[in-house]
Amino acid sequence: MTEFDRETGILTLTLADAHSFHSTTDRMPETAPPMEFYAEKLRKFGYDVTQVSADNLKVKANENEIWELLSGQHIYL
Repeated sequence: MTEFDRETGILTLTLADAHSFHSTTDRMPETAPPMEFYAEKLRKFGYDVTQVSADNLKVKANENEIWELLSGQHIYL
C-alpha cells in the first residue's frame, strides 16, 4: 500500500499501485513494467527518487502528483 509521510514529504509508492495508476490511461502492456521504469519516469520529470527496490520506491512528492504523471499522457514520453 502506498504511504505518504507528511513530516518528510516522502511517498512510498508500491509496484502494485504504480501499475494501478498506469493502467488508468489504457490497458497495461502484457508485460507490466518493473519499478525501475517508474523510477526513471519520475526522475525524468524532476522528482527526487531516494530509494528503489523491486516492490516499491520512495519519492519526494505527494500521491496526487504521482497519480497525475503515471495516469496521464506523460507516461508515454
